[in-house]
Amino acid sequence: MERTEVILGTGDEHLDEFIKDDLEKTGQARVITKVATRRTLIHKVNELSPQLIVIGEDLIGESDSKSESEEEWEMVIEAIRQLSYKLRIVFICDRPVDDIFLTKLTTFNITDIFHEGKLPEGYIRQIMGEPSFKNIVKFRGKVEKVSKSLKEKKREEEEKQAETIIKTGAIPQEGKVVEVEVPVYQQLIIKPKIFVFGSAVKGSGSSTLAKMFAEYLANLQLQVGVLESPATKPVWYDLVNAEAYVKEGWISWHEAIQNDQEIRKGMSFNVDGVTYIIQNPKVQLSRWDIMKSAYLVGYTRQIPILIYDLSDGITDEREKIILRQANHIYLSTQFDPARVHATQNELVSYLYDQNLKDKVTMICNHSNEYLENKFSNDLKDAYDIETLFHIPHLEEVKNALMEGKSAWDYLDEDVVKFLSETFSEMTEDAIGKDLFNQLQPKKKKKSFLSIFRK
Repeated sequence: MERTEVILGTGDEHLDEFIKDDLEKTGQARVITKVATRRTLIHKVNELSPQLIVIGEDLIGESDSKSESEEEWEMVIEAIRQLSYKLRIVFICDRPVDDIFLTKLTTFNITDIFHEGKLPEGYIRQIMGEPSFKNIVKFRGKVEKVSKSLKEKKREEEEKQAETIIKTGAIPQEGKVVEVEVPVYQQLIIKPKIFVFGSAVKGSGSSTLAKMFAEYLANLQLQVGVLESPATKPVWYDLVNAEAYVKEGWISWHEAIQNDQEIRKGMSFNVDGVTYIIQNPKVQLSRWDIMKSAYLVGYTRQIPILIYDLSDGITDEREKIILRQANHIYLSTQFDPARVHATQNELVSYLYDQNLKDKVTMICNHSNEYLENKFSNDLKDAYDIETLFHIPHLEEVKNALMEGKSAWDYLDEDVVKFLSETFSEMTEDAIGKDLFNQLQPKKKKKSFLSIFRK
C-alpha cells in the first residue's frame, strides 16, 4: 500500500519526533523531511509535493510580534495553497477556540486544527482519516468578520498595486502607442505629472477649463494628454468633435482595457497638439474595476503631462487613488450660493480626510468684476482657501464648444491676454518657475499666444 508522504514542522524537535513515530507506526505514512523555518517549509512543499504537512505556530519565522507572525502565517499558507489546494494541512497551536486567527485558518481549507497546545487523544486517527468539516465548525463563529477582513485586505492590496502602476507607468504590449505630434521645445525634460480637473459645483465647466488648459500647455510646446475618467458620463467625444478624427470602427482605450484587448495606435487622437484618450459614448463600461483604472492611467504616463478629467466625481470612491497620485487638483466652482452651500461641507471634509487639501487650486468660472469684488471672500471662506482664480463668462467659449473647436481661436486678443496671464500663473505653480521660464509658445499668426512676440 502506498504510504502518505508527510513533512513535519511544528517548531519543536521533540514533538516532531513524537509525531513521526506515531505516524510511521500506522504503516500508512512516511515522514520525508522535517523543516525548521517557515520559509524552508514553502521550498520543501514545492520540491517534494507531500500529501500531508503537520505544522506548529512556533515554527521559526521572520516576524517579531504576534500580529506580524499571524500575517506571516497567512502569507505562508497562501503560498502553499498556490502550490497545492488539496494538500492536507494540520495546524498545532495554543489559542482559545474563539480566536479570530483560527477562523482565518479555516478559510484556507484547513480542516485539522489542534488549538489546546497539545495533541488530543486519537489525533492520528483524525489526520489519517478523511478530512471532515465538523472538525472546524467550532472555529468558524467569526467567519463573517474574517470574510470582511479578508475582502478589506484584498482591496488594500489592489489599491497598493494600482497606485504603483499609476505612479510608475506601464507599457502596453504594442509598446509606444501614443502618437504625440508636438515636439518638446529644445528637448526640455519634464517629470511626468498628473493634473486632475473636477467640478466643486456641478455644471461649473471643469471639462471646458481642462480643455483650454491643455491647449494652453500644448502651445507652450509641452506634450499634453487629456484622459477622460471611466467613472463619469462621457462628454469629451462631443467636446472635441471626435467624429471628425476617429475612423470607422474606432475602439477607445477604455473599451479595449475593459475587454482585455491590446492598446493600439489610433485609439487616441491628436487635436491642436493635445492627445485625447476619451470614452466612446456608445460603449458602456459595465465591467470596470480599480486595476483597469490603474492600467488606463499607467499606459498614459507615456505623455509627460496628463490632464485627468473626472468632471463632478471628485468625491467618488473610484477616483480616490487617482487623486492621491495627482500632482495637482483643479476644481471649478461659480457664484451660485445655493449650489455652493449644498456641496461645500462634504467637499471640504473629503479633501481634508484624504489629505488632498494642499494639492487643490480653485477656479471660479463664469465670473465678472462685480461678483469677484463683492463675493470672492465669501467663496474663499466656503472652501477654506486663500487663492481663487477667476475666469469670466464668455459666450465665445460656448460657441467654440458647440462647433467642437478651440475656444482660444474665438476670443479677442484682449481676452486672450487676460486668460493667458491666469493660465501662466497656474502653469508656473504646476510645473515650477525654472521650467516655465524656459518655455516658448508657438508663434502662429493670430494665435492666442501671439502676444508673446516682441
